[in-house]
Amino acid sequence: MNDLQLKIEQLKSKILPDFGKYIDVDEGWYQLIINCDEELTAIDPNYQVFQIKQKFGGLRYYMSPSNDTTAEQRDGMHEVVSKYEKIAARTCEATGLPGVLMKSPRGWLKTLNPDYAKSVLIFSKYAEQTIDS
Repeated sequence: MNDLQLKIEQLKSKILPDFGKYIDVDEGWYQLIINCDEELTAIDPNYQVFQIKQKFGGLRYYMSPSNDTTAEQRDGMHEVVSKYEKIAARTCEATGLPGVLMKSPRGWLKTLNPDYAKSVLIFSKYAEQTIDS
C-alpha cells in the first residue's frame, strides 16, 4: 500500500458509522481529497465525513463540522470543499493529470485526461463535453 492509499484508509475513519466506510473516487483524485482533508482538519480537527464520491464527473465531499465550530469556521470549511470540487473538475480522476468532462456512449460522465482516455479501452469511446452538451 502506498502513502496515498494509507492516507485514504485513515480518512475513512472520519466517515460516520451509518455511512459506508468507503471513498468512491479513482486514484487520480486521492491527493486532492487528502489535501482537502488536511485543510478541513486545520480548521476543525473533529469534523466528520458522510461521503466522498464522484458523481456526474465531479467530486462530492459531504462533511459536517463539529458542534464547537463558529459560523466563520463553518463557512471556511464549505469554501475549502468548494475549492477542491472545482479543482477536481479540471483533474483526471484516473491519473491526476489535467482533465475535462467526458461522456461515454451510454451517458456516464467522468473527468478524464483526453489522451489517457484514448489510450485505455474502457474510456476510448468517451467524448469531451462542452457546457451545453
